[in-house]
Amino acid sequence: MPRYYIDVRSHFGLDEDLSGIELPDIEAARIEAMKVAERLLKSWAGMLPHYSSEIMIEIVGEDLRPVLIIPCSEIG
Repeated sequence: MPRYYIDVRSHFGLDEDLSGIELPDIEAARIEAMKVAERLLKSWAGMLPHYSSEIMIEIVGEDLRPVLIIPCSEIG
């Protein structure tokens, strides 16, 4: 199974997923990334809207290239 890394990019910088997760395909990685985004948005609920609107979830493939970028503004 391929390994995907779910990174979080925000106003504060890049939080890289150093271990990754093995998932069957990009759709499974997208679902996992959405879970990460939902948890982040809940824990950062008090953040100024300007900062929270800039949060992006990046799914990176085994070749360390982004395969999908999800703006958190599209979640929830």
